[in-house]
Amino acid sequence: MSSVVPDSLDQSDEPAPHVARPYRALERELERAVRDRVEVNLRVTAAVNAMRDGGSSWAVIARILGTAPQTAHKKYSKPRAPKDA
Repeated sequence: MSSVVPDSLDQSDEPAPHVARPYRALERELERAVRDRVEVNLRVTAAVNAMRDGGSSWAVIARILGTAPQTAHKKYSKPRAPKDA
């Protein structure tokens, strides 16, 4: 993946201080947001799994997630072992 660098940073090895500080602060904020998103996704998945293990339907889970039951099932269902014939 290529990075997008503002034109002012392209022209020299050392960006101007007034540009570098806000740019780095925005990078740190984005990195924090990505870490938070990963953590939230793990929490949501764990909660969905707990609700399913507790007997909740996909309809109830989907209502809470704000999506269709089929979408919730597709995203969060666990693979099941094949049935013996």
